[in-house]
Amino acid sequence: MKVISENARGYVCLDCNNSNLFEGMSDLYRLYKPSNPGSTNYDFDNEIVCPYEMKCHECGSRNIGIEIEAGEIIKNNKITDQHGMWLIGERWLLDVDDSNDLQDLIKIIIESEGEMKSDEAYSYLMEYGWDDWNWDEEIFSESELLFSIVQIVSSGIIRQDEYGLGDEDSSYDNARYFGIC
Repeated sequence: MKVISENARGYVCLDCNNSNLFEGMSDLYRLYKPSNPGSTNYDFDNEIVCPYEMKCHECGSRNIGIEIEAGEIIKNNKITDQHGMWLIGERWLLDVDDSNDLQDLIKIIIESEGEMKSDEAYSYLMEYGWDDWNWDEEIFSESELLFSIVQIVSSGIIRQDEYGLGDEDSSYDNARYFGIC
């Protein structure tokens, strides 16, 4: 796991050179935690966008690479062939062929919010898995819940800027979660 270079563009269309707007599907990860200590009101501060299907918003091409250094582009990646490198969130680069990619993703989600229980969360997820969330169900009512990770399938615009990937004008589907006490 590493962060791409500051001067790298990240995802780039190899046909028209667009690196700002894409259309596709992503998993969005949010870490919900109490607004105040002891509160039963939970909210999230950050949303980590993890695209798995993209096409260029400008020309419609699916020929997408990842620029990790100025002029250095990875052409075989998770977006093009489901293997290799994967650029997510705030410019983090993961290797999806590495057996630790899910553990690294959980670490990014949790530690980007200042929490330090990523190993416990990963172990819990491996043992118990995800629970479906129907959006109307209150999943944060337990006062002993330290935090909950929510995964949402998003379809729409994926914006990329100097801060990383963002989700815009998207529709949401298939939310699921797990919580850590």
